[in-house]
Amino acid sequence: MMSYLLNRNGNWHFRIRIPSDLQHLTASPEIVKSLKTRDKKTAKVSALPYQTVTSSTFALFRSGFITVDEARRRLDDLLDRKPKPTVAPGSAVVVHPQTLTSSPRLSTVANQFINDRRLSWGKKTYLEMESTFKLTKEILGDRMVSEVDRSMIRDLRDSLCRLPSNVSKIFPDKTAREVLGMVADDRLPKAASPMSITTVNKHISRFSTLMKHCLKEGLITTNPAVGLKIKQKRKPDEERSAYSLEDIRRLTTSLPKDSKRPERYWVPMIGVFSGLRLDEICQMYTEDVREVDGVWCFDVNDTKDKKLKTLSSTRIVPVHPKLIELGLLDHLTRTEEQGHPRIWMNLNRRESDGYSNALGKWFQRFNRKHITDDPLKTFHSLRHTFADTLKQLGCQESLISELMGHANDSITTGRYGKRYQPKVLLEAVSMICY
Repeated sequence: MMSYLLNRNGNWHFRIRIPSDLQHLTASPEIVKSLKTRDKKTAKVSALPYQTVTSSTFALFRSGFITVDEARRRLDDLLDRKPKPTVAPGSAVVVHPQTLTSSPRLSTVANQFINDRRLSWGKKTYLEMESTFKLTKEILGDRMVSEVDRSMIRDLRDSLCRLPSNVSKIFPDKTAREVLGMVADDRLPKAASPMSITTVNKHISRFSTLMKHCLKEGLITTNPAVGLKIKQKRKPDEERSAYSLEDIRRLTTSLPKDSKRPERYWVPMIGVFSGLRLDEICQMYTEDVREVDGVWCFDVNDTKDKKLKTLSSTRIVPVHPKLIELGLLDHLTRTEEQGHPRIWMNLNRRESDGYSNALGKWFQRFNRKHITDDPLKTFHSLRHTFADTLKQLGCQESLISELMGHANDSITTGRYGKRYQPKVLLEAVSMICY
């Protein structure tokens, strides 16, 4: 049965429930109109004009194209009702707060958007979205959605570029507007560097996602944030720099061999010889290093409390012979004998970013002190080095993609081809020699 048809004692009626944000338009929570027929097919045809007018009225009102009075008049005309006088003779004017606006405010739709999706988001995504919406509201103000236009988004983007990075951590007691005032008066500490273009674009992208949600809900007719990200001057392959051969040599000879903190040696070494992400290494359990068809492998998965970046991140990566030679399997054996479930028991899990936070901060300090002061060289650069080395050695792109946990878009090898066998992957990994 069509959702807007109602049968009462054999007579068909048109019925539509008024959305919660529009209930101030009518005195009743629903609209019911007799179609004066007992025939269902006739009722379907007769109901179409009512359905079209009500839907278009709701959309036009939410988008700010018609006023409260115009919306009520359209509904009254549709239902052949005489409009009620807005003010009775001699009475005081009483206006419901909702009648003063033609669309909800940014805070309202942001809360709705977050609540609708928080169960499907990870904790990190949830916190990032919440942070962006808080920051943008402080800059733009809690405006009505229908007021937001491209000029405001440009102003937002320019304001973000002037704010220091980690503004809420540096100035926890100040709003973004107050910090912008400090910027204008040149009162910021010298150590407060501006927000990076990448971070600004992330905020604009998240705000654009909110505007896309508003567009789907019929609150706006276009997304004003589309195409307003700042163009990066660097090519994608230049956003991170690969370590040079000399960098790798300095890294492998400078890593501390501390039995109390084995992760500080082994996690970077695994990154060097496997291309695994920092999170993927830090969250490993002892059973995640296992033999597959006679080949020792890292089993990258999202079981237990682990998480992966994408679906294609689930994979098998052979343990490089050099890691076995250096004693990784011996460390694994000792860990199992001590009854530890995870390989790196010094690392504690945080709900927002897993097990990698503490080690990532330590590596950044180690990296700057012992390896390089190039800001484009980070732990993630180890993945670039691993992939680029295989590429220069003539390794097949599909094989590199599987080792890296990237999706293979090829119909032939991606959809119909099976995953590479561990022995084939081991041959490729073993090509890595620094």
